[in-house]
Amino acid sequence: MDNGNEPTEISETFAPVVRAEGDVAIREAGALVVAAGGDVSINEAGAGMLIAGGNVTLDQAGGGTIIAGGEASISDGGVGTLVGGGGVTVESSRVGVLLTPSATLTDSEVVVGTQQAIAIGVAAGVVLFLLGRLLRRS
Repeated sequence: MDNGNEPTEISETFAPVVRAEGDVAIREAGALVVAAGGDVSINEAGAGMLIAGGNVTLDQAGGGTIIAGGEASISDGGVGTLVGGGGVTVESSRVGVLLTPSATLTDSEVVVGTQQAIAIGVAAGVVLFLLGRLLRRS
């Protein structure tokens, strides 16, 4: 779906792929993949993967992987991975992996935060480097 710079609205349906140059609003619906150049708001809905050039707002919503170029906020929801280019606000929600420069958490749980994700990435890189060196010697 692409309608130029007009806001795209999805309501009470399932859209496998939503692609828009501007803003997207999803209410009481679902989408497998959402790619938007602007802001995205999801209310009482869900998205498997969401990539937005602007801000992302989830209210009573959830998603698998959410990537926001701007700020992200989630209230009464859950996300597997949340990446925010700006600040992230999480209220009464659960996030599996959170990567952001700054986060505000209220009555929420984050399983792996930015510092832990960086540490895991560095540890995995070192292990793979050492394994590569050992396997070359064989």
